[in-house]
Amino acid sequence: MKDKLQNLRRLARDNAARLSVAVMTLPVAMAANAQAVDPFDAAMTEVKGKVGGYGASLVGLAAVAVVFFVAIKYVKKIPRAS
Repeated sequence: MKDKLQNLRRLARDNAARLSVAVMTLPVAMAANAQAVDPFDAAMTEVKGKVGGYGASLVGLAAVAVVFFVAIKYVKKIPRAS
C-alpha cells in the first residue's frame, strides 16, 4: 500500500511539473506565432489598390459595351444592314 501511495505522489508531482512548464511556455509560443500585420488588413489594402488601378478601366469597358449594344439595336432597324 505504501508503494502505491509513493507511486501516486510521484506521478502527481511529475504531472504538476509538466503542467507548470506547459503553462509557462504557452505565452512564449503564442508570441512567436503572432503576426506583425493582420492578414485581413493586408488583403484589404491590396484589394483597395487593385480596385483603384483597374476601376477606371472597367468603367470605360462597361461604357464601350453599352454603346456597342445600343448601336447594334439601331443597326438592326436599318433595312438590308445585315
